[in-house]
Amino acid sequence: MRIRVIAMLIVLICANTRILSQTENSAFSITGHGLGTTFSTDYQAIGINPANLDIASQFEGRRYALGFSEIGASFYSGILSKTDIRKNLFGGNFDQLSREEKAAYALEFAQENNALDLDIMSTGFSIQTNKAGSFAFSVRDKIDYYSKLGPQVSDLLWLGNTSDYFSQYVLSTGDTINGYPNISPDSLALIVQGLNLDNPQSIGEITRGTSLRFSWVREFNLSYGKLLLSTEDFKIYGGVGLKLLVGQGYMEIENDNGKAEGFSALSPIFNIDYSEISENNPSALPDDKKLKPVGLGYGFDLGATIVVKDKLYFSAAVTDIGSMTWDGNVYSLKDVVLTNYISSGIENLQLTEQLEALNGGDGLVEWEGQGSVTTKLPAMMRGGVSFIFNSKFKAGVDIVNSLNNEVGSLEKANIAFGGEFSPLKWLHFSAGYMTGGNYLRKIPAGIRFTPGNGKYEIGFASRDLITFFTDNQPTVSLAMGFLRFRF
Repeated sequence: MRIRVIAMLIVLICANTRILSQTENSAFSITGHGLGTTFSTDYQAIGINPANLDIASQFEGRRYALGFSEIGASFYSGILSKTDIRKNLFGGNFDQLSREEKAAYALEFAQENNALDLDIMSTGFSIQTNKAGSFAFSVRDKIDYYSKLGPQVSDLLWLGNTSDYFSQYVLSTGDTINGYPNISPDSLALIVQGLNLDNPQSIGEITRGTSLRFSWVREFNLSYGKLLLSTEDFKIYGGVGLKLLVGQGYMEIENDNGKAEGFSALSPIFNIDYSEISENNPSALPDDKKLKPVGLGYGFDLGATIVVKDKLYFSAAVTDIGSMTWDGNVYSLKDVVLTNYISSGIENLQLTEQLEALNGGDGLVEWEGQGSVTTKLPAMMRGGVSFIFNSKFKAGVDIVNSLNNEVGSLEKANIAFGGEFSPLKWLHFSAGYMTGGNYLRKIPAGIRFTPGNGKYEIGFASRDLITFFTDNQPTVSLAMGFLRFRF
């Protein structure tokens, strides 16, 4: 099996979503300001801060919440323009690149990252009791993708068999020539294979500085929150969440010290041709193209919130403590030597073609079967402070940082400043400023409607309004929900 796996993953994601880890999951009411640690409520607090489950609803008398099909998605690219991202997401024609343009993109892609986050909550509900605390349950699918290419991989990806990595070139005429500076365009056009027989490098050397991560996990989460202490001046809430995790797909290639490490575990639905290497693999699954689990795991969340005079909120939480064992279609990376390459490199800015271009010649990446692999969950630490000024305005700050470096982890701490303004009881505007995470700066904003004293709620939000005003470094983002009820 070859690097075509990665291309197949992205094809599947884009085909199903038509849209890389999020800090507010699919909670559209939180996305507009990013203050989930203090302001998330009812089942939307699951996976963020379970302590908030027992905090009384802002809509008096509404102790039950039910929601379906809430979606949060973000796509960031440090290189592609807004126009190019739209073409990738919604289809469009791409211009063929010249070799000079390919060389320029090879340098840029070695310096910037791309990320995709997709969170779909199919079902969520919560119940607040008078004395026994509050309970909540949700089912959600989480897809995370992140990539940053090392300089040599990026060069091979874009320039293909014409890369300077090769010392000889096989031409379509059958001749083999030695490489030389400023090779003529006529000779470049005839190259069908690049050869490096004198000083070939291993995958460990070639992929130095490369980080590629993908995961698709279905989560079943049961959470509990309880008011632990109450006085006239302050209240203390605590909460815990327990989760069962079903893995549908996983891939990781990491190289930050010259040693390439990685493995994949992909459901048959990805339609990967493992060919003969599956014959001696103890974890191989039948190639029936069906969605079958390839991993199982468990985890938990812990949270606490202190409320001072019903105005000032202090919250902290730790989420995704646990691990997963992948035991279906498991393949580990082989550190082979690259001596030849037949791919001509990327022809345009379509992301699927960029990944497919790695599947050149005998393959830039090769795999071997394995029984099982255990990975940690992407544990997060959260903290937040917020203040409710009055019934119409509240604001605060939220900080989220990763506790490890796993698939789904943040590259750096995510910091959010924001607030919500409610000019009417049923109309709420949110906005803020965010920096860090797997993205650069962001200006989130959202709007939601809660008619009938919150009985029904609908809303839309984006993690970044900057994309509407600049064509560089955009984040295409949307969170939305139509079927959210309280009673």
